[in-house]
Amino acid sequence: MKFYKYILTLIAVLVFGFLGGQVNAQEISETEITFGSEYDFHTASTSRIYADNLSSSKFVVVYQDGGASVDQGTAIMADVSGDIISYSSEYVFNSGNTDYLSVTALSENKFAVAYQDKSNSNYGTVIMGDVSGDVITFGSEYIFNTAYTDHISVTALSDNKFVVAYQDNRDGVKQGKALVADVDGAAVSFGNAYTFNTSVTNYTSLSVLSSDKIIVAYQDGGNSDYGTAAIGVISGQAIDFGSEYVFNPSATSHIAPVVLSETKFAIAYQDRGGSLNYGRAIIGNVLGNAIAYGAEYVFNTGATSYVAASLLSKNKFAISYQGNSGLDYGNAIIGMVADDAINFGSKYIFNPASTGCSSVAALSDSQFAIAYQNKSGNLNYGRAVIGSIPVEEIVEPEPEPIPEPEVEAITMNDGDLIRNPNAEGSTKFDIYIVKIVGAQKFKRLILSPSVFESYEHLKWEDVQDVDQTTMDEYTLSNLVRAEGDEKVYQLFPSGDTGTKEIMDQGYDSDSIYTVNSIDINSYE
Repeated sequence: MKFYKYILTLIAVLVFGFLGGQVNAQEISETEITFGSEYDFHTASTSRIYADNLSSSKFVVVYQDGGASVDQGTAIMADVSGDIISYSSEYVFNSGNTDYLSVTALSENKFAVAYQDKSNSNYGTVIMGDVSGDVITFGSEYIFNTAYTDHISVTALSDNKFVVAYQDNRDGVKQGKALVADVDGAAVSFGNAYTFNTSVTNYTSLSVLSSDKIIVAYQDGGNSDYGTAAIGVISGQAIDFGSEYVFNPSATSHIAPVVLSETKFAIAYQDRGGSLNYGRAIIGNVLGNAIAYGAEYVFNTGATSYVAASLLSKNKFAISYQGNSGLDYGNAIIGMVADDAINFGSKYIFNPASTGCSSVAALSDSQFAIAYQNKSGNLNYGRAVIGSIPVEEIVEPEPEPIPEPEVEAITMNDGDLIRNPNAEGSTKFDIYIVKIVGAQKFKRLILSPSVFESYEHLKWEDVQDVDQTTMDEYTLSNLVRAEGDEKVYQLFPSGDTGTKEIMDQGYDSDSIYTVNSIDINSYE
């Protein structure tokens, strides 16, 4: 049973709680950013800009084209050579008023766009784009929500599956919902919509943790606009959302999650607490569909808007934002992650003029693109720029032998919890409960974290580490009886699940454990 990381995460959260919630950012030399020239991709009013990379040398930008006061949905391809950007022609995917755009690449030659079609009753709509060279061919439009839809975010699960999260303003409720879409060529089919927040949901932003797990971060209007996140586990087109976890207990906007691994993510955001609007970021750790957070880290101590972020490597990410310190310049900064701590480098200006909405798309572990609205002279042109950081030279140190930790002799009592952290493979995470009857000593495996937590008297901090010699002193028992039931079952665990069989005779009654309904029902 994989409890070890779970316990470490809980300890880390407690330590951060004792030390305080906020830690100021520190500069580190590896985070210097150099920018190439700025390149206009649309020389008219441009907004709702969103970009995603198709490869290390190509990215796609979708945006609202306000040049003819139509606000039609448009896309363009960008090719990168060094820090030089060249563009394809512009391609219109929705000739009507288009809002709340989001784009995700499914492969090097296919992407999905999700948006609010204001020219069609504000319905939530998606469309597939196929790329051949710098030519984009769009398929048909597919409606995923036949109601007023905004705050849309889309992310790919695979080359033929993606997820859309959005605010469903059905009957004025404005709930947060998500659904899975399957792609067959340019055709799209949708699963049912699943609610992750039953109250007003704004600034929805979605990222994928793995092929069957997502994180959705948002502003919870039903809980004082707090910054909140939830984990969704996907099976086919079904989504099972866990509990909601607040990452910022004050008003939160411009939310941008970045996935670091299958069990760790960062969220950058605008913290509106105290009307300061600081730019902050935080690390979240995932166990199942539960989230535990580290401390909050400040990346900008002035008013901050239009926060966007993208992963560069497993411990490094780039943030773009508008620094509202009077000039509204476009800024970027690099965050370095170590465990649950974030160190930020210096901030660098990529647009020395008033900058509106922006989106950042990583191209490699040392290069990224920022697409943004240039508000200089009230032109609101769409522009992009390439940012680069030094290539990190990694020298692997010679591994040093790790001595076996000495485990002190422990006197066990009936009901104690034990584990051998030095056991082979995944068994190092297995936790057992001790039973002592006279001279007989038994141990029984606790199947999973949910079973453990179903017993209110069991505490994680009470688990004792023992050596294998001590562990072998206890006879393994797999016999149980449910509370209020005389039937005796033999259990056969398999990972975090298992099966059970009724025993009629031939067992030692002293070895039988009495269990609760959650425990017994965890076995088929």
